[in-house]
Amino acid sequence: MSTVTTTELQQLCDFRQHQDAVRDTLAAALAHPVSRLRFLGRYSSWNGFFGSGVATLAGKIGRARGCFVDAAQPIAAIADRSVYVASFFFDAARDEFDDRDTVHRDTHRCLAQSMLKGAIDHARQAQAMDDNALAGVLSDPAWLSALNARVAAGYGNGTPDDLPHLFAGIGYHLGSELLADQEFSIIDRTLHELAPELVAYLKDARVNIAGQEHRAYQWIAIHSGHGGGAEADHFEWATQGVRLAFRFVPQAQHDGLRDHLHRGFREFARDHREFFQRVNSDATP
Repeated sequence: MSTVTTTELQQLCDFRQHQDAVRDTLAAALAHPVSRLRFLGRYSSWNGFFGSGVATLAGKIGRARGCFVDAAQPIAAIADRSVYVASFFFDAARDEFDDRDTVHRDTHRCLAQSMLKGAIDHARQAQAMDDNALAGVLSDPAWLSALNARVAAGYGNGTPDDLPHLFAGIGYHLGSELLADQEFSIIDRTLHELAPELVAYLKDARVNIAGQEHRAYQWIAIHSGHGGGAEADHFEWATQGVRLAFRFVPQAQHDGLRDHLHRGFREFARDHREFFQRVNSDATP
């Protein structure tokens, strides 16, 4: 049965180059309180669109009834399997909108905001900047707004609900989960090595977002392979979804659809590369 493997995807981009870019870019940002906050603010901004993206993808797959069909079922009304396939991508969306590791409704966006607020409070204690400077540092520059919009496009927003676009969206999602699992682990490790005082502060801090107190370091911890490894779980669910997507599509279409999946993966790798190339620029809107 057709599926997709980590080894296959690793051949589509230079993983070592991406890993080095994450480490080196963060290390440079940590050299100064202003660039540190700029990095964390822009990273949480960009990352905050992926939960909505995968929810879009799950809905897009789910409503594509004619695309994923059980050939062994002769009755058309009970042969579509699109929602079943979509459920394996919705698992990641469910986590993004309410993290499974806590008893509270902790969206990953709220957790990211609590991390950022903790980092802001830490900078204020050191009198690193005033509120006017802070607003400028945390405003999204035009290039980041454009990159954020590309997340929605990568997940298939505004495109036809057909197999080529569905598999491209799946490929984009696989890229985000596979590269992000390593990315968060590198960020976690680099913060511990180069900014231990910030890590200690965030681990102790409790930040109220939307009426709920969050541990300020939770967002990084749960995504890192050193912690909960959320992205690795999401990737595993997605590969199960890919296997089923191929199962319910005629074999003759598999090679072409795999090409579309690879295209989506490469598009994410392109966006990932651009983010880390530009995140430390001092450009403002």
